[in-house]
Amino acid sequence: MKLTLLSIAGTLSVSLAYTTDLLLPRELAMPIPTTTPASASSTTQVGSLLIPNVATGTINWGADTSAVKEFSVKHPMPTFFDTAERYSTSPLVVLGMGWGTTEERFADGIDGPKGAIVGTKFTPTPWRKSKKDVVEAALRSRERMGVDKIDLYSIHMPDIFSKDPNQTPLDPVYWDGLVECMERGIVSNVGVSNYGSTLTARCQSHLAAHGVPLAANQIHYSLLYNSKSEICRKACEEMGVATFGYFGLGMGLLTGAYSRDELLRNRDKYGLSDSHGFSRGALDLALPSSKGKGRSFLEKRDLVKYAATSNVHSLVAEMVKVAVKHGKTVSQVAINYCVTKNVIPIVGCSTVKQFESNMQAGGTWRLDAEDLRALESVDFAKFDGAGFKRSEGKFVGYGTEKWRLD
Repeated sequence: MKLTLLSIAGTLSVSLAYTTDLLLPRELAMPIPTTTPASASSTTQVGSLLIPNVATGTINWGADTSAVKEFSVKHPMPTFFDTAERYSTSPLVVLGMGWGTTEERFADGIDGPKGAIVGTKFTPTPWRKSKKDVVEAALRSRERMGVDKIDLYSIHMPDIFSKDPNQTPLDPVYWDGLVECMERGIVSNVGVSNYGSTLTARCQSHLAAHGVPLAANQIHYSLLYNSKSEICRKACEEMGVATFGYFGLGMGLLTGAYSRDELLRNRDKYGLSDSHGFSRGALDLALPSSKGKGRSFLEKRDLVKYAATSNVHSLVAEMVKVAVKHGKTVSQVAINYCVTKNVIPIVGCSTVKQFESNMQAGGTWRLDAEDLRALESVDFAKFDGAGFKRSEGKFVGYGTEKWRLD
């Protein structure tokens, strides 16, 4: 796995470039199941945890986000929330400060008859170089969340600081930290995030030598980004490691927010006219109006540009057809695509209404072989994220961290 760190000195800036003239090759197309159960399970096993098929993401939570307990009471079983120590409701997070405020949201809402299951993450930094750093960070996260044990504790990304070939990578050091967290009863399960299949296998072997199982890996996975991710997912499945997928809605692209106007203006072009069997009322139900809220200026700029040049409108059109067929929305189709592929999508929400829709998307229904064939046959330009949020990199106060899933 090749890992690099791009330092940003002086100004907080990063080069944003798109390559939208190259369509994704289909030689890495995923196998299509021959059958799909009429009624599948609404839960999945992650280590010792039994959680819903859809995880609730918190990276974009703000002051106006509903309280945790308001989400929890709306689901018949404990909800799984994905967070991290560096997720923050503070604007200072862009400078690498203000960590922990999202974790604090769980101090009031985890207890109760249904409660919540929470996974949080340790963030490697240039100054964290020992297993003690992992343990101390876990203790602080546990205190902020007000729990006796953290349900799932993961390393947020690979070590991208040990660039000197003569320097021993810190990954095994962080893994030793996870082992100690388990041995001391600070956490119930451990995982990793943004790991490729090779590093995941190394991590699993390292932990197994200490009697600790690796529960999960978290990667970018969606209809827009699944060739390399599928290779990693399949490897994890063979290892017995669950896969969480972030960007399951393609940062709003797969909700139809950036395609609705185009599709409704050109219904015949996309096979969505009345003559094709699609009434305007059916389209409005499958493709509700959405403004793509919660995105920064840079993210919106990049997403609008991608939507206009990538052929994603054709993909969303096929999603609309599948949504009408199942009586679902386009967003629910995008979420269920991940679930059908044995991925637990991490889907953000700020309101109870959005939460309920997300949970319904991962219930006991599944896309069938015909649905998958239609969705996976559409060619579109590579999607690698928007703004400072990239498929294989994240911007933080001290630079841009980059990794490769392969």
